Amino acid sequence: MKSVTIENHLESLTESSVIWERYTRDAKANPNRYFVFYEGKDRQYYDCRIQNFTKNYNAYGVGGKSKVLELVDKFTHEKGYKLKNKLFFIDKDYEKRRLDSDVYMTPKYAVESFYVSQTAIERILKIHYGINEDDQEFSIVLDCFNKRYKEFIQHLTNMNLWAICCQLNEVKIDFDLLGLKNNADNIVKIKHEKLELSVKDISFNFFESMYEKMLSEKIKKGSEKNGRDYVSELSIYRDRREHIHYTFENDIEEYRVHIEDYSRGKQLLWFLKEFILSVENKNGGILKRQFFIDDRAIMTVFTNCADTPDCLNDYLKRKCCLTFN
Repeated sequence: MKSVTIENHLESLTESSVIWERYTRDAKANPNRYFVFYEGKDRQYYDCRIQNFTKNYNAYGVGGKSKVLELVDKFTHEKGYKLKNKLFFIDKDYEKRRLDSDVYMTPKYAVESFYVSQTAIERILKIHYGINEDDQEFSIVLDCFNKRYKEFIQHLTNMNLWAICCQLNEVKIDFDLLGLKNNADNIVKIKHEKLELSVKDISFNFFESMYEKMLSEKIKKGSEKNGRDYVSELSIYRDRREHIHYTFENDIEEYRVHIEDYSRGKQLLWFLKEFILSVENKNGGILKRQFFIDDRAIMTVFTNCADTPDCLNDYLKRKCCLTFN
């Protein structure tokens, strides 16, 4: 039986059925407005950009991509509902298909990708550290960032390719088991002068074998999380492991060429935070000014520095054009 925890309770509040109830209540009270549905905490990125087009909206954080798409399907097929004043935002993840024009999907894996471009770093240096382009530190930090970011993507390439191969073979991966859900500290340490690997092996085979090992250890310990069946997960993983490896050897080249586009968002944001901390003078870095970074609020703090792609502006311009009575 699934135990009741604060985590479970908070998760239940983002279920599509709960969000649907909130929406129907709010729409009945205020029908002449937009209704916006995001994945998780992505509101921290999207809200200020929506407000450039309209402030007349209600927003809802839905638990994940599948739950947002459940709502899209419900609005599409339920009698009496319409999509024209609804906005939906999801991450690309490992998707290659194109979705309905009423849904905005990020061009790369997640919104966090908008925070780690060169232009985003330039804005962070100017706005949060007060550095101008003519200052010596500006070009030094920017050069370090570009080099370390490229290396970071390279170091995590095989991990991301392994995850993609699992996804393509319908094996759901829990990065928590590898200690890699929110960062990549188990693999690499971030310093502005260089990156330091925490493990000797970062090959595809390493991640492939390590995941099986961690599932086996969960079974031996009798661990349970939210009623998960680790025995079944391990059985499925072993059954499909040969297919996963075949996919890696034969069907992954397009992903490999564009691997940056499929880099995990939380790890990118972690890289950004670690790099910025490393260039502060107190850590032997370059920048004299220090800036407090809260892990939980980093997307909000730097949202004004993140990129806004043309495809997002086009979507908002097209969707936020209604005249309400």
